Amino acid sequence: MKKTEAIEKFRKEIRDEMVDRYRKVLECNGQIQYQIYVWEDGEIEVLPGPQGDNSYLKAKDLEPRQLFYICTIKEPFFDPWDQADHAAPDDEDERDAEEAEIIDWLVDEYAENVSDLLDQIIREAKMFEYDDDMF
Repeated sequence: MKKTEAIEKFRKEIRDEMVDRYRKVLECNGQIQYQIYVWEDGEIEVLPGPQGDNSYLKAKDLEPRQLFYICTIKEPFFDPWDQADHAAPDDEDERDAEEAEIIDWLVDEYAENVSDLLDQIIREAKMFEYDDDMF
């Protein structure tokens, strides 16, 4: 199975994972990142790490399935108050509630655009698959 086929076949599961992990990145102020992978049978694999981590997953030599890298979900130095038109409230409960609203809004925006991102990932993968088919 090719990477493009795996993404198209398991698109909904990948999309849901990307949206979920984006929320987690925002909730920790961008201090972590998540690399999203999919096995050819549809199992989603996630590699968490600190922001800027350059480690990666690789299938073991005897693994019969192929592992495909999808993307890295990150938002370095995220501060929800950069998105607000006012400073953070002094009241902790009010601040937490407003932060949650900001994060909800950003996740909704991301969820609306994640299909476009997957389309771009598929286009890039097709270019590499085409190159591999040439040789």
